This record gives sequence, C-alpha cells and structure tokens, in this order.
Amino acid sequence: MEERQLAILIEHAVARMQLADWRGAIDLLRRALAIDADHPAAHAHLALALLGAKRLAGAAIEFQIALGLDGNDPLCHYAAAAVLRAQRKLDAAWDHCQVALQSDSTDADTHVLGAEIRVLRNELPEARELLTLALELESSHTDALVAMARLELAAHRYDEAARWARDALESAPADSGAHVVAGLVDLVRGDTSGAEQHARFALGQDATDSGAIELFAAIKARRSWLLGTWWRLNAWLSLRSESGQIAVLIGSFVVVRIAIILAGAAGWHGLESTLGWVWLGVCAYTWFAPALWKRMIASELGTVILDPDY
Repeated sequence: MEERQLAILIEHAVARMQLADWRGAIDLLRRALAIDADHPAAHAHLALALLGAKRLAGAAIEFQIALGLDGNDPLCHYAAAAVLRAQRKLDAAWDHCQVALQSDSTDADTHVLGAEIRVLRNELPEARELLTLALELESSHTDALVAMARLELAAHRYDEAARWARDALESAPADSGAHVVAGLVDLVRGDTSGAEQHARFALGQDATDSGAIELFAAIKARRSWLLGTWWRLNAWLSLRSESGQIAVLIGSFVVVRIAIILAGAAGWHGLESTLGWVWLGVCAYTWFAPALWKRMIASELGTVILDPDY
C-alpha cells in the first residue's frame, strides 16, 4: 500500500514539474520521502524540483543523497548532471551525464541535457550530434528543438533557426522556451514587433524567466539608440573578466588623456576642449544610462522584480 502511495506521489510530482509548479512538486516529494526517506528516485526528483525553484544549495544536497542511495540509477546521475551544470561545474556535469547515457541511451531528456553541457563547454559539433540523437528518439521533443534553434542562431543560419523554432512552437504552443527562441529569431531578422509578442507571451507564462527578460531587454535596446548603446557596451564588457574590464576602462582613460595632452601641446586648443567635453559626456552617460535602463525595463515589465545586479 505504501509503495503504491509513494509511486502516485512521485508521478504527480513529475506532472507538477512539467507544468513548472516547483512548489507543488516539492511538497509532493517531501510527502513521498516521509513515507520512505531512503527512496533514491524521490531524492533525485526533489533535486530537480529544487533546481527548478532556483534553490541550488538544496538541490545539490538532494542529488548527493540520491547517488549515495543508488549510484547506478541513471535518474540520479541525470539529476547530478543538471544541478552541476547550473553550478557551472561542467566537467563533473558531463561525467554524470555520460554515466546516465551509458545506463539508458533511450532517454531523450538526457541527450538534451548533455547537449546543453556541451554547448557551455563550446563543443558545438558534439552538442549537435546529441540533439540529433534526441530527435531521433523523440521527433517532437520541445527542448531539443529549442536547443537546435539556438545552435543555428549561434551559427548565423537564421533560416534553419526559424524552422527549428517553428517546429518547437508547433510541438508546444505554450512553451516559454520555444517563444523565447522564436523571439530571438525575429529579433535578428529585424522584426522587433514579432519578437516582443513572443517575449510578452513567455513572460506571461513565467514573469521571472531570465531568457524572456533578456529578450525583452534586447528588444528595447534595439529600439532605443541612447540606451541601446549603453546596453551593448555593457554586454561587451561583461564578456571580459573583472581585471579585463578594469584594463579596458583604464586604457580608455589613458588614451583620452594622452590625446588631450598632445592636442594642447600642438596648439589645437579647440580639439583639446572638445575631447575634454566628450569624455565628460561619456562619463555622465555611463552614470545615468543604467538608472534610466532599469527604470524603463521595470516599468515595462510591471510585476517582474529585477535582480539588483541586472
């Protein structure tokens, strides 16, 4: 009787997770563990539910418990790989994903997870191969279709990306990930109105979806020259390390100061003055642009609470 009740609780929890109802899934899985505290699948699913709720510390504890209870269960290794990927521990994540694939090569979800890890490791051909296998196993796998569209976007093959995005939307018309990637395709093609429709739909599904918020921000950056310039500059700087960012800023200051000094020494006082005012304007711009940017995005998104470091 208890085994049947346990199975039902886990089944219902998985259904909740598919609907992104992380709190409901967590509650059901905790009830399952109250029946059997040593059930590895319950701990593995709880790790994934906590991951969905962005509670990484708890998710890490749960996948470790699951592996300790059954180190051969592909589900436990899948959960470990998913959490480690979120923690950007990519080598360890790929190791666990490989174990899961070796144990069960028929699970499309594991192939997709492996592809996502490969992308983060900048191993794009290997990622494409895994996604191809996933789609051979399940041709309408939404996450695989979305991932394929993102790969084609990265390769600047926009017609192919649009095809995969269209297939993803046909597979799951209410999937936020499918709408985000479709919006990205529209954006690179210059259709900001279409991109915004997809972004708003995705935000309506989950107002905290980071991909949808980033898409929405990119649309606003495309439409506003003033704030878009700052957004692109900030994005370019963010690709560099902290020391690299400092080096760029100091280097820019030194170059401008040298140019001003040389202009003054050559008697070009008009140029000297212009450079000084331009540099002052750039400094003022980088001071007020972030505040205006956050205010614009916050007012547009309404109930969405932006991270202070966004």
